[in-house]
This record gives sequence, C-alpha cells and structure tokens, in this order.
Amino acid sequence: MLTDIQRLQAMDLDVWQLRHPEIYGREQEVIQLPDHCQLLLVCDHTLSDQDAWLFGNILKSMKLNAEQARQLPHAALPALGEHHLSWCWYIGSVEVIVDGVKSLYSQPLAQMHDNPAAKRDLWRQICQYE
Repeated sequence: MLTDIQRLQAMDLDVWQLRHPEIYGREQEVIQLPDHCQLLLVCDHTLSDQDAWLFGNILKSMKLNAEQARQLPHAALPALGEHHLSWCWYIGSVEVIVDGVKSLYSQPLAQMHDNPAAKRDLWRQICQYE
C-alpha cells in the first residue's frame, strides 16, 4: 500500500504544501529541493503562462533553466530542509529569509510585463552579484 508521499512522488510532485497540516499533528514535513535546484522563487501565486514566459526569460539571462528553479509559497519556507540554492527570489512580503544565498526582491511578475523600471531594478539586483 502506497503512502500519501509515495503517491505524490509517483506523480513527479516533489514540492507540496498541506492545506490543513493541523490534521497530521505538530510535525511538519521537511521540504527537500532537488540537488540541481539553484533558484527558489518565493511567491504565493501560481504563475500564469505569460508570467512563466517572463520567468523563463529571466532565468535564461541568469544562465539557468527551468529545471534548476522551483517555486514555494512564503509559508513553506520554515520547512525548507538542506539545499544547494544559489538564489532566492522573493515576491511580495518577506518574513523568512533563506540564509547563505543571493537574494532578489521584486513585485509580482504580472506587474513587471509592462514596467521597464521594475525589470531594470531586478536586473541591477542580479548584476550586483557578478
């Protein structure tokens, strides 16, 4: 008999969040990112197709690909286990910061499409680490 976690893994879902963790007691699952994950997008909203396109272009400019990036909501950060991240990109309010990585901050991607100043600000943040 498969456990819930084995079912999620069988569906190639390696990151998830419980809607009602209180049902399972006080123990919180540790979120393990794949070793090849270099950038974590901390965003509470699912990316639209247009947002995903912009995100992909930004990743390319950073010499990263989609396989090297993951997205987690802000509430999941305390459960983040050991990782090999180089970057953490925060969208919206920041309550928990991942230590030891390069940090980026921006407004939601949906607001960046027609806002060259916001894109420029993000690019300056990326370049400050080079």
